This record gives sequence, structure tokens and C-alpha cells, in this order.
Amino acid sequence: MKSTEIVIIGLGVGGFIAAKTAKKVNPDAQITIIDEKEYDMFSACGLPFAMEGIVGDFEELKHSLPIEKMNMVKLLNHKVTSIDPENKSVTAVDKDSNETKTIQYDSVIIATGASPFVPPVPGARELLDKGVFVVSDPENSKKVVDYSKGISHAVVVGAGAIGLEVGAAIKANNIDVTLVEMLPHSFPKSIDPDIARILEKGLKKSGMKLMMGASLEKISGDNKVTSVTVNGESLPADIVIMASGVRANWDLAKDAGCKLGNWGIMTNAKMETSIPGIYAIGDCVETVSPINHMPWMSQVSTTAYRQGITAGTNAAGGYDTFGGSLTTFVSVIGNMEVAATGFNQFFSKSAGYELVIGKASGLTRPEWYPGAREITVKILADAKTGKIIGGQAIGEEGAAARVNLVSLAIKAGMNLHDLYSTELAYCPAVAEAYDPLSKACEFAIRKMK
Repeated sequence: MKSTEIVIIGLGVGGFIAAKTAKKVNPDAQITIIDEKEYDMFSACGLPFAMEGIVGDFEELKHSLPIEKMNMVKLLNHKVTSIDPENKSVTAVDKDSNETKTIQYDSVIIATGASPFVPPVPGARELLDKGVFVVSDPENSKKVVDYSKGISHAVVVGAGAIGLEVGAAIKANNIDVTLVEMLPHSFPKSIDPDIARILEKGLKKSGMKLMMGASLEKISGDNKVTSVTVNGESLPADIVIMASGVRANWDLAKDAGCKLGNWGIMTNAKMETSIPGIYAIGDCVETVSPINHMPWMSQVSTTAYRQGITAGTNAAGGYDTFGGSLTTFVSVIGNMEVAATGFNQFFSKSAGYELVIGKASGLTRPEWYPGAREITVKILADAKTGKIIGGQAIGEEGAAARVNLVSLAIKAGMNLHDLYSTELAYCPAVAEAYDPLSKACEFAIRKMK
């Protein structure tokens, strides 16, 4: 296989696995990885746990990668300013010396991720780093921890994974937390209101104040945050965490002439953009749902990892395809584990499905065995065919395990009867003889009859 010049823009999980895969496919490939950070990679999903103190230090989330040992070039602290498809070159600037470098490529992989969205609320941008913060990397997360010492009141804007996990981390450090969410319930893109109520009941029990269906109108303070206004009500606030979503970093692709979707860079199944030789992966990319094969946004690390394998393979001269993402996820908030995969009721109905739903609560172990915990499992299926299109679970343990099975069932095209008849392992130390997942399937099957 001929030597191939590959440039990878972005050293996150997707960028690294793309490089590693490309080297496996074509050991002679000349690979250059460019990133704006001064260090290799960090585990973004670990940030809330470092903030809470479960992980000892933010430095533990940073990872040195054996890139040079793999005969690849690494340009850290460099900003890519342009991609030139006509001349097949990438221009990057050293952020310290301002030296400009031009690198030729046969293939380029854009793995630029996404950036936190700060809504245009009066005071939000003016008070950034003066009480208003985002959480997206070890540096700004450490700022939150440092600023939080000695304060009394925190407001977290957004009830997705980052907002909830960070809110729980701050609450664990004996700070009063108010969570503000514009939509009616927590995890609005992933779970349904009935599952969210279980989570929110636990959060309220821990002492967190929840304001759902509420709008942040103003952040007040001269040189530091002193209060916020939510739905016309003034609330004391020493710190405000903006966890109101992220936006794809697609400017490089846009300027290069790549087609964009509604939420991210458009690619085909090979993870190739509209311009031959330019690939894109991760949080900056709009993918498809394997359920209905329509555009879908999946900004989770497991999706970036799989897309990286596909892009790296194809960029190096091999062949692989990515079949879309169900956005299977799990989040641990306080002592609650919440997980979901596929469509929730909102997205199911938006896609035109008539639903049959099964929901069951049970125990993770027999009630007589020590450590039994309650868990609720929900299954969503197409009422016409019984084909499974979504699943959710919540409890103190075991939610991810059930949802992983549902994810497999969706990918395999299984219906309710298929999953219901699946033989599951049983031992009192780890499971019930009749699992709540099987029970949820049974309830849905009854409704179909």
C-alpha cells in the first residue's frame, strides 16, 4: 500500500482512534495530528467526578499518548486556520511563535468537536470567569472548583448530563444548588417525563432546588455574580454554571466548502464529507439514526470512537462504514444511574411512529438478598410491528446493563417477543430470576394484543 499523507485536526477520542486505526490499516501512512491544547488528550466525561473529588486531581484526567512511538507527528498548541481542498493542504499557526505551517494531505479528518453554548442572556458573557463558567475541559472545571470555595449559592443552567452531573458535584460540596431548565423535565432529549420524575424526586430529596420549564432572564453583578433572575424571580447566586448545550465546531469545514446539516457537518457512511478526501467525526458531525435512517445528532464519546475507526480506515485506503448512532448513554447523578438508547416518546412521535410502551419496576436482586435496589425499565416499540425503537432505565444500579441490552436489540432489529424470550443469567447476588427488562417487554406485548 502506498504511503499516504493524513492530517487529523483534533486530538480527542475520535481523532486518536482515527490515527491509530489508520496506522493499522496502512503502516506506511504519514500521519500528522494537530490540536490547540498544550497536552495530548483528556477524559471529558470525568470532569464532574474530579470536581466532586471522587477523582483526586484534574491532572489524572489528562493522558499522554504514544504518538511519536507510533511514527506520527504531533503538533500541539497549534490552531488550524484553513483547509484548502484544491491544493490539498492544511494551514496551521503555532500559538506561541505565530509561525505558519502548511501541511499537504491525501486525506484529512476533521475532529474539532463542539463548544459550550452560552445563551444571549444579559450578564452572561459580561461576567464570564467572574462567576459565570462553562465546564468543558480541565482548565475551566478547575476554575469552578477554585471559585466555589467559600460560596453559598450556585445556579446551574441546563438539565442535561453536564448540568446534572456538575450540579450533583457542587451539591456534594455543601453548596445550595438551583437547577434551571427551559424544557419541562430533565434529560429532555433522552428520557420521558415519567422516568425524569423518578430522577427529579431523588434530586429534590438530596436538597437540590429544581426549576423546570423556567427561563434564565438575567445574571446580575458588577464585577462578580450576585444574583440571577428566573421567570421574573430574583435568586441569590454566587456562581452560575452554563450547561445549556454545545454547538458543533464546523467553521473549518464550512470555509472549506463542506456541506452542513441542521446541527453538524454532513457525511456519508464512510464519514466522508461532500468533498472527496475530507472526513469528519465526533461532536462536530451530523449522523443518522439507525432506527429511521434520518439525520440525527449524537454527541457522545462512544459515537466519536466508532466514527474514528471508520474515518481512519477509509482515510488510509481501507474500507469501512458507520451505520449511525442510537446515542446510547448512561449518567450517574448522586446515587442514581440513568440510561437511555434510541428514541424517547417525543422523537418517536416526531418520526411518525405509533407506540406501544412497557414499563416495569422491580429489584436488581431478590428482596431477601442484601443490597437489592429498585430499578425502573421502560421499553418503546412500534405498535404495528413490535420492533423495539427505544429504552430507558433508572435506579441506584443496573440501568446501563439493561439499556445496553436494549441497544443491542434495536441494532439487531429485534421485536418485543425476541427480547422478551432472551435468556438472561440469574444468581441472587447479581439479578432477579425474572428481570424487570423482561417484565417491561411482557407488559408491552400485552398491550399489542
